[in-house]
Amino acid sequence: MSVSSKEEIVIKDACIFFDLIDLGLLSSFYRLPFEVVTTLQVLGEITDEIQFAEVNSFIEMGHLQIDNFGLFETIALITETNKGISYVDASVLEAATRRNAAILSSDKSLRNESKRRDIVVHGLLWVLEELYNKEIISLDALLDKLEAYPIINNRAPKEEVEKLISKYKIQLYPAENGLRKSNII
Repeated sequence: MSVSSKEEIVIKDACIFFDLIDLGLLSSFYRLPFEVVTTLQVLGEITDEIQFAEVNSFIEMGHLQIDNFGLFETIALITETNKGISYVDASVLEAATRRNAAILSSDKSLRNESKRRDIVVHGLLWVLEELYNKEIISLDALLDKLEAYPIINNRAPKEEVEKLISKYKIQLYPAENGLRKSNII
């Protein structure tokens, strides 16, 4: 096993892939300084051939690793002892625990169980901010993607999205938000 200086992050939701694809950000996502891993069970949730082909291209390029070392018995035990955790969720919990990795998910049950286990969990909004903070996308692009997110995914956390839009619009349009340019460093 090779040692990487990149932080590992395990993708749970096929929905994360779908959102990144729909927002046109999947290739940008792989420019972040993370070693990205998912499980076979998560890949099994991608049933659209076009979406699967796009995700598979990143597997072939080595940007997305597949963790298939989880034992059925261990994963099954997680599902038996945690109501609301599916077998797919359990495969991700097991992989993240074994690899000491963060989880990327929007699933509430998985997020809660991960936090209970002291596993770091991030969602798509965090990804969008990371893309901006690492200068992979511009501020204009960030705002466009934030505005598009609730449109492409009706389960997006609309209130959190609006807060982020407001936060970043102040940076883009300081004069319109009561700030004088002379006060901005």
